[in-house]
Amino acid sequence: MADYAQLRKDYAHLDSLTQAQLQSFKAEATGLGVQAAIAGTRTAALGSGPRLVAEGDSWFDYMPGTDLIDCLRYYHGYDIKNFAQAGDTLENMVYGSKNTGSFAPRPCQFELVAQALAKYKPKVFLFSGGGNDIAGDEFAAYLNHTASGDASFLRLPVVDYMFAYFERILVALIGKVKDASPGTHIVMHGYGCPVPTGKGVGIFGFCFAGPWLRPALASKRIDVQKYGCAIVKTLIDRYNTMLAKLDADCANFHHADVRDLVNPDTDWENELHLTNSAYARVAYRIHEIIEALP
Repeated sequence: MADYAQLRKDYAHLDSLTQAQLQSFKAEATGLGVQAAIAGTRTAALGSGPRLVAEGDSWFDYMPGTDLIDCLRYYHGYDIKNFAQAGDTLENMVYGSKNTGSFAPRPCQFELVAQALAKYKPKVFLFSGGGNDIAGDEFAAYLNHTASGDASFLRLPVVDYMFAYFERILVALIGKVKDASPGTHIVMHGYGCPVPTGKGVGIFGFCFAGPWLRPALASKRIDVQKYGCAIVKTLIDRYNTMLAKLDADCANFHHADVRDLVNPDTDWENELHLTNSAYARVAYRIHEIIEALP
C-alpha cells in the first residue's frame, strides 16, 4: 500500500499548473508528444504498460483539469482506449438512452466498447459512472421539501428504488464485459464526498457547467450549511456500499473505494470534480488494484 501522505506532497505541484502547463500535461498524457512544462517525474514511460479499455463520465474525461485517465497514462504508463464522455450516465452508457433530433434511438455507446474489449482482450476494463445519475437535475428527485412535513430530507423509497436500479445496470455491465472478453477484470471507482458549495466548472470567470448539488438543496429549502454535507455523504456512502457488494459477489468486479483519499475541505475543485493532485492520488489507488490482479 502506497504512502498516501507522501503522495499528497508528491502530486501537490499539479494544483499550481497554469492552463498552458495543464494542457501540455494532458497532451503528453495522451501521447501527442507535446513537451510537458511541469516539475515531477513519471514512474513509467508513456504507453509502456498494458492496454486497457475505459468508459465513463467526467472523472475520465475532464477538459478543464486533469482526470483519472490522464494520470493513469502519465504516471503509470497505461495505454488506454478511452470512450468516456463528460456528463454521461449509467443508463446511457450501458443501455443507451439518447435519441436523434427526430427521436430515433442512438446506438448504445457500449456497442463500441464491446468491440474494443473483444479486439484487445484487455486485462482491465476501467469504468466510471453514477455521479451524473445522482447529482444535477436528478438530485432534486431524491429530496423532500422541508415544508412537506416529512421527517427525512431524503425520499427513501426513491433512493431505494434508484439504487436497486443502478445495481441492475451494473450487473448488466458485468455480463456485457464477460461476453465480450471473458478474462477481463472490471475496476470501478466509487466517489468521495463532495461539499455542496454551489461552485460549478468555470474558465476565465465563466461558469459553463453546474453547480449540481446546492441548487436542489436550496429549492427544497434545506439548510445547506447544517445538512447539505450529511445528505450528500449518505448517498455517496450508500453508492460505495453497493459497489463493495458487487465486488464481493462478482469475481471479475473490483471496487476502488477512494473516500479515504479525498478530503472534503481541500480536494474538490467544484461540486463534482477533484483537484488535479487528488485525481493523481485516486489514479494511484486504481493502479494498485490493477497491479494486484492475477
